[in-house]
Amino acid sequence: MPAYTHHSRVAFADTDASGIVYFSNFFRYAQEAEVYALAAHGFTRMDMRYPRVHAEADFIAPLQFWDPIRTEAALLQIGRTSLHWQFTIYGPQGVAAIVKTVVSRRMQDFSPAPYSDAERQRLQALLLTAENEEK
Repeated sequence: MPAYTHHSRVAFADTDASGIVYFSNFFRYAQEAEVYALAAHGFTRMDMRYPRVHAEADFIAPLQFWDPIRTEAALLQIGRTSLHWQFTIYGPQGVAAIVKTVVSRRMQDFSPAPYSDAERQRLQALLLTAENEEK
């Protein structure tokens, strides 16, 4: 079972002239799943900044308008002020993309904002482990 699953659909505006999802929208799907995963564990984005300091993606299969999307979000690592995410994005034919990002939590003045022990405990539920990793 994945750490967190988010469901959505491909909007018409997400597609390009060839009728498939434009590549940058996969990063938006990942970010949407990230926001919902954190909210489900008591985190808000208020009062903090979360710049992406790394992003990568492997595109495996195209998605088209109105395709259902299932995004499985999991943390690979919890750093002092960073979160290392993996998002597996599924469409009707199976895995469409795997997106990995690293976000660095900052205060409004961009100074580092370390996670407290209590926050780290809540984040543990989102860690990718052998028991929730897809075989």
